[in-house]
This record gives sequence, C-alpha cells and structure tokens, in this order.
Amino acid sequence: MKVISKDKPSKVKIRESKNQLSAQDLFNNKDPYAAIQSGKIMARAWANELPEAEHIHYAQTFILKVIEEYWLQSHQKQKMPRRLPFLFKKVIVKKLDKSVDSVAQAIGAAAANLPIIECSYLLGTVYTSVLPASTRTAGGIFYTPPSLTRRLIDLAEKAGVDWSTATIIDPACGGGAFLAPICLRVLDAIKDQDRDSILTHIQTHLTGWEIDSFAGWLTQVFIEVALKDLLNENTFQFHPIVKICDSLTAEIPAGKGFNLVIGNPPYGKLKLTDRLKGRFHESLYGHPNLYGVFTHLALELCAPNGVVAYLTPTSFLSGEYFKKLRQYLRTHSSTIEIDFVSVRKGVFDDALQETMLAIHKKEPSAISSLEVNQISTLAQNKLAVFSSGHFTLPSSLAAPWILPRRPQQGNTVCAMQHMTCQLADWGYQVSTGPLVWNRHKSQLTDNSGKNTYTLIWAEAISPDGRFILKSEKINHKAYFRFKAGDDWLISKRPCILLQRTTAKEQDKRLIAAPLPESLRKKGVVIENHLNMIIAINKNPVIAPEILSIFLNSVAVNEAFRSISGSVAISAYELEALPLPRPEQLDKLASLVSRNADQQQIEQTCHQLYSLSI
Repeated sequence: MKVISKDKPSKVKIRESKNQLSAQDLFNNKDPYAAIQSGKIMARAWANELPEAEHIHYAQTFILKVIEEYWLQSHQKQKMPRRLPFLFKKVIVKKLDKSVDSVAQAIGAAAANLPIIECSYLLGTVYTSVLPASTRTAGGIFYTPPSLTRRLIDLAEKAGVDWSTATIIDPACGGGAFLAPICLRVLDAIKDQDRDSILTHIQTHLTGWEIDSFAGWLTQVFIEVALKDLLNENTFQFHPIVKICDSLTAEIPAGKGFNLVIGNPPYGKLKLTDRLKGRFHESLYGHPNLYGVFTHLALELCAPNGVVAYLTPTSFLSGEYFKKLRQYLRTHSSTIEIDFVSVRKGVFDDALQETMLAIHKKEPSAISSLEVNQISTLAQNKLAVFSSGHFTLPSSLAAPWILPRRPQQGNTVCAMQHMTCQLADWGYQVSTGPLVWNRHKSQLTDNSGKNTYTLIWAEAISPDGRFILKSEKINHKAYFRFKAGDDWLISKRPCILLQRTTAKEQDKRLIAAPLPESLRKKGVVIENHLNMIIAINKNPVIAPEILSIFLNSVAVNEAFRSISGSVAISAYELEALPLPRPEQLDKLASLVSRNADQQQIEQTCHQLYSLSI
C-alpha cells in the first residue's frame, strides 16, 4: 500500500477522560467482542469530528491500520505468512494521531481472536461507522449479522446446494459476510483433496462482485485469512476472487450460470439509465430500489435449478412499485422458503428495515406453496426459529404476497386467502391527502377568515381512532388560505382519514377516524400524511362509521401486518387488503348501533378473521 500524502497527523484525536476507555483498556479487555464494540464507539466519535473534505481518506486509513494488525495477529503461527493482499485501488493514506492509531491496532488485535464470520461482520460495521454518513446512505451499506449469515447459508444448503461442486457468486460481496464463511464450508466439503486442487477449486467456484473497491478488498482479506493454512508457503499463485465492478452493468459470465447466488444486496433508490431500463424492464415499475434490481440480476446469474439466497427488506412482498418484480419472480422461479426477522432495530447497524431471508429456486412450479418462519436473534449470535407453516401465493402473479410475519398470524392469513372482497367491493377507494404543506408555506395561517379552509393534519387522528381537530406540532397551522386554481386541494366528500405512516412496533398500524360531517360540508384541506378512504357513491355498502371501527380493531390490524412491509400505509396495500363479504359485518353494525363495549366489538372482528381471543 502506498502513502500518497505526507501531511502532518490530523489534530483530531481519540478523546480520553476519566469516564472513557483508552486504547490500552481495549488491549487489556479479554472479551474481543466488547473490545471491538468499545473501539467502534471511540472511532465513530473521532470520525464525527473529521474535516468533511478528507473524511473518507482518514476513515480508510483507520481501517487499513485495523486490517494490518488483524492480518499480523492472524498469521502469528504461520511459518511463512502470506503478505497482505494488495489494495484493488490506491487510497490516500493519512497520518493518524497516535491515540487513533492505537485504537485501530487494538481493534485489529481483538478481531484476530474471533471466527471469520464474526470478525468480517464486526470489522465491516467498524468500517461503516467511520465512513461519512452520506457515503454509507448512498451505498445502502448494511453488513449482515453472523446469525443471519449462518441461517441463510444453511437454508441454501437445505435447498440442495452441494458445497463440493457448486459455483457460487455474491454480486454485492463487500465485507465478505458470505464468501468468507462459504469458503470454509467448501474447504470442509473437499478437505480430502490436495492443497493445489483445493485452492484451484476455490478460485474457479467462488466469485465476488463489488462496486466499492475498499469493501471488496476487505472481502479478499477475509477469504485469504480463511485459507491461511493453505496459503502460508506463498508458493501458490492465488488470484483475487473479488472483481471490482458495477454488478448491474457487468457482463454475465458465459456458461450455464451459478448454482448459488447469495447475498445482502444494497438498499436504496436507484437512478435508472436507459441501459438499465432496457435490461431490467421486465421487473421495473415506478421508483426502483437497488435490492429489487439486484433480485432480478440474481435470477439472470442463476443456473437452471440453481438457488438464489437473499437477505432483503420485506417491502417487495406487497409494494406497488414491486408488482412487476413479484411477477418476474413467479414467472422465472419458485420461492420455497421465507424467514421473517422479528426485530428490525439493532439487527443491522443504523438500519430500521423490516427484513427477511428468502430462498428462490430457478425452476418455476405450478404449485406456489412456500414454508414461512419467524426468526429471532438471541445472545451469542444465535437464532430462534419458529415455524408459521406452509402458505400459498395468490393466483395473480403480480398480487401482494400475504404471509404471516409470526406464527400467531397463521390463522389470519388462512382466513384472508379465502376472502374475495376488497375496499372497492365495499364502496370505497383510497387516495393520499393532496396538500404537501411545504410547497404552500405562504398559504398556511393560524387565522380563519375569507377564503380560508380548515387544515387537517395526521395528528388530528388519535391513537384510539378519534378525530380531535388540532395543529400543535411545529410548522402546523390551523387554516389554509385559498388561491385561484386551488380547487383540487379542497375535500368535501365523505371519507375516513387514516394515518399514512406507522411503525411495526406500534400497537396498531391502522389508525383511522371519520371526517366529521360539520367540517366536510364546509370543505377542508387534508395534508399528505393522511390517507383518505373515500366513498365511491352516496350509499356505500358499509357505512363509514362501521368501516372506521372495523379498521381500528386488533383483528384487522393483525391482518394488515401480514400484507404491509413498510412504515408507509400505502393506498395500494389498503385497496389490496382481503375483506369479509359485506353481509358478514351485519353483527358488527348491530353492536355499534347498540353502543356495545369494545370487547364485544373486538370479539366479532376476531371471528371474521378466524382468531381466538
């Protein structure tokens, strides 16, 4: 590695005080996990103070120091230790303060005491923690926890992958989360072969693609550490397994394809070029997400009867923008198993994504049944697996996949699969509140008067499903001042208002209340953090007040959780939610007319979705 700059050490140091750890504390810590975690916290605090223009160079220099020490400590027992792999691309190496350098060495030394799978993950998270936030977000970089890596590799093996013969690719391999541990499985499967045959097999059967040259180099490092006992004599010319390239524009290797395509593809919005639009048009609709395009790519890379094993967000199961991807998956493969990760916060560093593991086989089947599980992360990188059963995908290839996120939702999903009604059959359609407030700041006011209309914000819908008119949050005003041409913003039709953003962890995902008639008749302006469930005609088959109570029930919220994979409550998912026949709500309507208590209402709604209470 080459030092390009000869500047003075950065003035930014690792801050130490009586209440903070020092680098020596990290070296003395007998628990490598704790040492790395503490070191990461110190490194992140240091990185947050780096000058923006040089942040990336200091961050990469820090990780270089970590890896140099990790490599040195990992090869202590080797008679002829192999040199550290060359960087794929030169970096500008900065001079670090001694305190920073010491923390880097302590992290690297601690990592050498860990198995490859834990080490690659923890050092990957150290890498992302010192990167500029904009770089981390733009790349959709979230490294895979070891427990999920093991589970996904196990699922691939369960699906028929033979480690002694399979050709394998990770098309977004940065950090080595999958290729390094897979390398160990391959080694175990072909351990009876001679050294040169084993190394040749690894080079011809394992492939990694990565756009980030530095992250790709980390992968190569971990692979060579996994192979250190075979490479220690430096006599075998071991070429890099990782190729630095843009996977979405890389040429598909000639041949029959890979037996296993595995990985945790990047997440985030993708700006499409004409070339990408042409190549992936079969699975694109609306605003594309990186992981969706990588899913299409995986099937292109996969051999007939091969396996795609991916860790992705759950949003593709139901989102409108993924309907062509669902159709593409159903047309070109069979999804045979899905694991829903039960806790999203803390599973990935700095990520709040609902995630899943999915196994697709490139052999389309007329039978669209798959196994569904819930998995929970436990201490010591272990998982608990809870079976939810086997479920059938809808006959319409593009329709949302309604699947239980946890075993308790199994009965609900079975009931929904026999329901043929949707909101349109009940006499309703869904649209988003039309006002994007920050585009009309000058028209928002706290004073009523001529040409003003009441402004309805999401906060007006209380968690228990009541409408309470208020505008108390910052930037919220009570009224909207009408100008010529604003007619499209005024709402006068009967509707139910439903909060458009709710989190998986909230007690209810559906929080709704009818718009009071006294306000509706005068006309109101509804802000776009609310969905409007609007009656298509004057006499919908289900009255608005009944629909609102129904939507707020525990049973319907559980049903909706099995279709929604995002914090956004989209009009598309609401309109796709399977509902009972209208006449089945007669009992609920009768209870509401008699002012029955909430428990009776909940019992009735539960019965409609075959739940016990």
